[in-house]
Parts: sequence; C-alpha cells; structure tokens
Amino acid sequence: MKKKNIPQSDMPPIWAQRIQALLEEQNMKQTELSKISKISASSISDWIGGNGKREPKVLGLKAIADALGVSMDYLMGAEECTSADNEKIHKRTGLSDKAIKNLVRLRRKVKTGEISAAKKLAVCNFLLETINRTGLFEFLYNYLLGEYYFNDGQQNLGATEIYLKTPNGAVAERLNFAENYAHIYLSLVLQELSLLKKVTNKIRRKKQKADYSEWLKTPEGIAFEREIWEQQAAYEDDKEDEE
Repeated sequence: MKKKNIPQSDMPPIWAQRIQALLEEQNMKQTELSKISKISASSISDWIGGNGKREPKVLGLKAIADALGVSMDYLMGAEECTSADNEKIHKRTGLSDKAIKNLVRLRRKVKTGEISAAKKLAVCNFLLETINRTGLFEFLYNYLLGEYYFNDGQQNLGATEIYLKTPNGAVAERLNFAENYAHIYLSLVLQELSLLKKVTNKIRRKKQKADYSEWLKTPEGIAFEREIWEQQAAYEDDKEDEE
C-alpha cells in the first residue's frame, strides 16, 4: 500500500505536534492540562486538532509551556529540547531530547543501586568509547532504521520481491526483498559484536595487569612477592645441594 503524502498545508503546526507529543509522553489528558494551565479544554482541543486554524495567543502558549514543563522556544520549534540544559547537550552532542532524558534517568537509577541501570549505562559508555573502532553503529542503522527501495516511490520500476527455490529448482517461497536485505546487516551486526567482544577482553586483560601491578605495591603485594622470592631462592638452594 502506498503511503499518502500529507500536503504541507494540512500538517499541524509544530507547536500543536509538540503539545500532543508531550501529552502522550507525560500520560496527561487534555482536561488535566486545562486545569493546570487555566486554559479551557475546548481551546486546547481546537489548537491541537484544528490543523492550526485556531492559533493560541502568546499568553496562552506560555501557560501551556509552563504546565508541560517546557520552554516556549521548544513549543515553537526554535529549540529541539524541552529544557535549556538538554538543549546545550543536544547542540554539543547531537543527542535527542528523549535520549538525554533516558541517560539522566539511568544515572539516577544507578545512584540508587539498580544493577540493570548500571549495566545499561556501562554498555552505553563502552559503545561510545569504541565507536571509531567498529562499524557496528553503521550496520545497526542499516538494519534497524534503513529504508530500501528501487525507485523514488512514484513509479513501480523495480522488483520488490525475491523467490526462494527448493534444491530441485521449484519455487518454494516468495520473500520481501527489503526485509531480507536488512537481515544481511543483522549478520554484520553480529560479526561486529564478536569483534567488540575481543576488544573488551583485551581491555579487561590490560586492566587486570594494571590492577595487579598496583596491588604489588601494597603491603600485601610486597609480602606476597617477597614470599615468592624466598620460595624461589630455597628451590634453587635445594637444587644446588642435590648436584
């Protein structure tokens, strides 16, 4: 089924889209927003569902922004993030507002001792630290977010299906090309993950070696090393006596 292109004039204005998205994100109903913002529920409904035919005044938009905990600049599309702090992070890193919020939530959970959050944050750090050593991110994009087609979507110029044959040559199954092509990248993702596993093992060995070197400097380590030397010296003395 072809996707209908919505004319630009029929698209809701950015502020209407963002109010709706924030209501869904915060699991808030329009009636609740109305009570908090002191804006009538009918006005909010008209603003969101009227495709911009009724536009809020500045004071009304400010009340909505305050009720939703965001800036007016965000509602109007001048900024990409709901808070000034997140906007600064976004401009420096390119991370989306939602990604930043998720990382902040993870960090909070780590501070409360949640093991699952600590694991997730550790993986995020490791993948970003090794981003230039692997093609994993590119393959993940191609597998998870990539869209494949043969033409511009206006004309049916190319094949969209491939056929799987049995060993005797009979057609056994008709397969969607884009779906199966994406699975090629899944195999590449798994390959890159196996390579990253080797990287983690290498890093772990280096850390263990460094930790061992530091431990040898402690009183326990010094005593352990002295004991090894004494055992080695005693072994060599016994060997000389035997000769």
